[in-house]
Amino acid sequence: MLGVGFAIILGVTGRFHFAYGFTYTLSVYLAFTFTFRGLKLPFWPAAILAVLLTACLGAGIERVVYRPLAANAGATALLAIFVAALGLGIAGENIIRLFWGSQSQAYFGPTKKAINWWDTIFVNFDVWQAASGVVIVVILTLMLRFTSLGRRIKATRSNPDLARTIGINAENTYVICFFIGTFCAAVSAIWYGLKFNVDPAIGSSPVIYSFVVAFLAGTASSPIRVFITGIIVALIEQYSSIWLSVRWTQTAVFVVLVGYLSMLAFRQSAFRAKFRSLKLARD
Repeated sequence: MLGVGFAIILGVTGRFHFAYGFTYTLSVYLAFTFTFRGLKLPFWPAAILAVLLTACLGAGIERVVYRPLAANAGATALLAIFVAALGLGIAGENIIRLFWGSQSQAYFGPTKKAINWWDTIFVNFDVWQAASGVVIVVILTLMLRFTSLGRRIKATRSNPDLARTIGINAENTYVICFFIGTFCAAVSAIWYGLKFNVDPAIGSSPVIYSFVVAFLAGTASSPIRVFITGIIVALIEQYSSIWLSVRWTQTAVFVVLVGYLSMLAFRQSAFRAKFRSLKLARD
């Protein structure tokens, strides 16, 4: 789901939203606060409220921070937004440390139950996480294919200037995409927090993986394709631990990414074109 959300944001808006990790972390801290402090809501209302507020924050970042930067930075807009996103991510993590502390905290919700299936042991949160991921991805796929909003998003992704000429408000579409992408990240964070402890740095690794998954699948791909690519990347990381130390498993994922990008570069290079022409001449 992280890859799906990041692909929607990057593919449609072109913003490298590095603060994605901050919104991921903030969602689970808000849910923690709404459950155990302040409002002291039951788990589900607290989790839903935290996800929606975080999604609104993601949309607000696009509207208040990125859009003015893109309008004023001109040719350097991509670099300016990347620097701003990096700064937001760092500042956001430190704000979380300021308000909630730097230590890990346990986040409790529904009772954790172990499930034995064949020779595999997992918990009920794993099932709920997988089920919610499938449901959200299917809904996004259907929305993009069969609704007017989906057609607006795809038109803006293909050519925002042309979309504006036919009456589509590309800027509002960007805000909607940030809301959807941040919503996906927030849901993922809730399940992570339930299964493990939460700390201010939990968003650092997910944002990198979402970047890898989005690029491997293609930012213009269907959410289902991105979702399946995320599963493949996770399997590569897990199975690489058979031969590599755990600290090197992330390297295996980046080796796959570098290999994929190198293959794309070779396919589009003049060297390949020359190689094909020589082969045809020889034939």
